[in-house]
Amino acid sequence: MHAISHELKQATRSIVGQPGFSILVVGVLAAGLTAVVYMLIAIGSMIMRPLPFPDAERLHYVGYENGPGRQGQLDDMRIADLIELRDRLAGLATIGGFSSATINLSDMDRPERFEGAMVSGNLFSLLGTAPALGRDFSRADEQEGAPKVVMLSDKIWRSRYNADPAVVGRQIRVNAETATVVGVMPEDFSFPQRQEVWSVAHLVAGQANEFNHVVVLRQADTADVTTINTAIAGWAADAAAAEPDYFRGLNVAMEPLSWMAVNQRTRTILGIMLIAVVLVLLVACANAANLLLTRTLGRRQELAVRIALGASRGRLVLHLLSQSLLLTLIAVAIAIPLASAAANWTERTFRASDEGPPHWLHFTLDPGVIWMTIGVALLTALAAGLLPALRAGSDAMAGDLRDGTRSVSAGGFARVSRALVVGEVALSCALLIAVGTLVNGISALDRNSIGVDPTGILTARIGLFPSTYPTGPDQVRFFEQVSERVRSDPAVLNVTVATHLPAINTWDREFTMTGEVHGDGSVPRLLFEAVDDRFLDTYSLRLREGRWFDQRDSADTPLVALVDERFAGRHARHGSIVGQRVRLDPRDEDGPEVTVIGVVADMRLTPPGGQPRPALLVPLRQSPSRFVSLAVKVQGDPAAFMPRLNELIREVDADTPAYWVRTYAQALREETFAERLLAKIFAALGVIALVLAGAGLYGVMAFNVGQRTREIGVRRALGARNSTVLQDLVRRVGWQLAIGLLVGLGLGIPFARMLSGALPAIQSSEALVALTTIVVLSLATACAVVIPARRALRVDPVVALRHE
Repeated sequence: MHAISHELKQATRSIVGQPGFSILVVGVLAAGLTAVVYMLIAIGSMIMRPLPFPDAERLHYVGYENGPGRQGQLDDMRIADLIELRDRLAGLATIGGFSSATINLSDMDRPERFEGAMVSGNLFSLLGTAPALGRDFSRADEQEGAPKVVMLSDKIWRSRYNADPAVVGRQIRVNAETATVVGVMPEDFSFPQRQEVWSVAHLVAGQANEFNHVVVLRQADTADVTTINTAIAGWAADAAAAEPDYFRGLNVAMEPLSWMAVNQRTRTILGIMLIAVVLVLLVACANAANLLLTRTLGRRQELAVRIALGASRGRLVLHLLSQSLLLTLIAVAIAIPLASAAANWTERTFRASDEGPPHWLHFTLDPGVIWMTIGVALLTALAAGLLPALRAGSDAMAGDLRDGTRSVSAGGFARVSRALVVGEVALSCALLIAVGTLVNGISALDRNSIGVDPTGILTARIGLFPSTYPTGPDQVRFFEQVSERVRSDPAVLNVTVATHLPAINTWDREFTMTGEVHGDGSVPRLLFEAVDDRFLDTYSLRLREGRWFDQRDSADTPLVALVDERFAGRHARHGSIVGQRVRLDPRDEDGPEVTVIGVVADMRLTPPGGQPRPALLVPLRQSPSRFVSLAVKVQGDPAAFMPRLNELIREVDADTPAYWVRTYAQALREETFAERLLAKIFAALGVIALVLAGAGLYGVMAFNVGQRTREIGVRRALGARNSTVLQDLVRRVGWQLAIGLLVGLGLGIPFARMLSGALPAIQSSEALVALTTIVVLSLATACAVVIPARRALRVDPVVALRHE
C-alpha cells in the first residue's frame, strides 16, 4: 500500500507539472467516457431498471405470435381468449388485460381527448398499485350492465380538476356517456405507456364492438414460468382444435412485461448505439494511449535513471498506470455531469413526441449505473495506460542512459505508436460510416416526395363513439357536417376527411385481382385509405384516368375504388385498369370486391423512407370509420388556425374534441421522430470521434516530426529539397492510413447495414458515405502531418543539427 500511495503522489505531481498535456489527455478520455456513461444511463433506465411494480419479475404478458422473429412483439388477444385463459390458469396465475383507447372528457367548458385504456377490473391490483384517492376497480365493474366507472391520473386530477378530493364520486361525461370517477392513481403512474384515464371494459365474450386486449399475467408464488407456459400451450392446442382457421399460423406466447414497455426494436437500437459509443471510447483510449506513449518516450532518460537506481519493472509499470488512473478519474468526474445533462435533454425531447416513454421512466444516474461507470473507468485506465507502461519496462529503456538520442522512428515504441494510429483510423472510419449513413438517410427523408405538398395544411384527428354515432351513415353524416362547417370559414381554402393522412399510419390490406389465384398461399398487399370527395382537390393530386368519387358513390351503390399509377402499372389488363375488379381481404369469405373507376398520378401513401407500395382509395361513404384525419388547407400560417379549428368542431358536437392538431409538416417529422433523434445522437458521436482522431493524429505526428528534427536538418544540409522531405513524411504515414481505412471499411459497412436494418426508414448508401469518410480522414491525416512538418522545415538546418 505504501508503494501505491507513493506512486499516486508522484503521478499527481507529474500531472500538475504538465498541465497542457494533462488537460489534453483528460479531454480525450472525458469525451469518450461521456458517450459511454450516457448510454449506460439510457440502457440502465430503459432495460435494466425493473418496472415500478412489486415483484415486477413475476409480471408477464401473453399474446399471439404471428410469424418468427417477433420476440417481445405479441399481438393482442380476443376477449373470449382472455376469459378462457383466466379460467384455465386459475391457481397458477392472476390474469387481467387492457386495450389502449381514446378517451374524451367533456364534463367542463372544454372537451379534451386523452390517451387512455379500457382495463379489466383486476388490472391495477394485479400490478400491485392502488389508487392514491378513492377505490380500485373490481371484477364486478366488468359485468355487462354494470355502471360505467373511470379512474384519473394524478396529472389530470390536478390540471383539470384543481386537485379537488371531491372529484371522487362525481359523475362526468366520458366518451359522450355518463361515468363515475371512483379514484385517482398515484403521482407519476401511467400504464401501459402514457395513459392518463382508465375505464373498465365489459369483458363479455362476443360482445359488439369488442377490441382485442393485451393479456397481463402475474404468476402465483407457488408456480414457475415453465408450468405456466405448459398450461398456456395446452389451452392454445385446445383452442386451435376448436377454431383451426382462426389459429392457423398463430402461436400463443408469454414474454416478460418489461418487453412490452421497451420493445425489441428499441432494444436493438440501444444495442447499436452502445456499439457506437464503445467505438468512440476505443478511439479515445487509443488516442490517450498514444499521447501517454509519446509522453513516456519524452521521459525516457528520467525513467532510465530510475531503473539504474534500482526501480523494478513492476514499480515502473505501477508508476505509469497510476498516472493513467488519475487522469481517467478526473475524466470521469467531468463525464458524469455531461452525460447526465445529455440524458436529461434526451428525456425532454423524447417526452415531447407522441411516442415518448411512460411517465415513470426517467433517464437518471442510479447506483447500478455508477458501479458500471467505475468499472468502465478502470478498464479505460488500463486500456490507455497499460501499453505505455509495459513498453517502459527495463528491457525497453535500458539503453537510454547510453544513448540519449533514441528516435521514435524505431524500436518497440514506434511499432506500438504506429499500431495505435492504425487503430484510431479504423475505429473512426467505422463510426463515421455509420453516422454518415444515418444522417444521409434522414436528409433523404426530407428530400423524398410523398406526392403531396404539405405547405399550408393543418391536420387533426377525430374519434367518434358507438353510443353517439352507432352506424356508418351516422358517422359519415357527422364528418360531412364538420367538413362543411370548417369550409365555411373565410380562411379555409379546402378541407378533406380520410381515414389517415397520406404517408402516415395508412392501413395495409391483402388483395387479389378478380379471377387470380395464388397457389403458394402468399397474397399481395396494398395500402388502403377511405376518403371523401375533396381529397383530390385538397392535396392537389392529378387524375390520370377515369373519374373521381362523387355523390353517385353512396353506401347503397356498387363498391368503387381509385388506384395509383404504381398499382395500374402492375395490374392493368388490355392497357387500362379502369373497369377491373379488386378483391380485398381475399382470405375472408366476406371480403369486399370493388370496381376501379380511376387512376391517381403521383400519389404515395407509403411512410417517409419506406419502399413505395401500390395504393387503393375507396369512398368514405362506402367504407365508414369512427376515426378519421382532417386536412385543412388555409391561407397563411396553418398553425395560427388551430384554435379556430377546435371551435368549429365543437360547434358541431361539444363532446367531440379534435386531437393531434398540428401542421402536416410537423406530422411528417413526428413520423420519423426516432430516426431524427438517433441522427442527432450519432452526429454528436461522429463529431467526437472525428475530433478525437484528428487531435490524436496531430499530437502523435507533431511529436514524431519533432523527434525527426535532427534527421530533417541533416537531410536539408545535404541538399534535400523541402518537398522531398515532406513527401517522405507523408509516405511514411500513408500506409498506416491505408491499413486503417481498409480495416475501418470492413467494420463500418456491416455496421451501417445493421443500422439500416433496425431503422427501415433509413436507406443504406455505403458507397457514397464510405467515399466521403475516406476523403475526410485522409484530409485530417494530411493536416496532421503537413502542419508540424512545415513548422520543422522552417527551422534553420544549423539549429536542427544541434537538436537533442
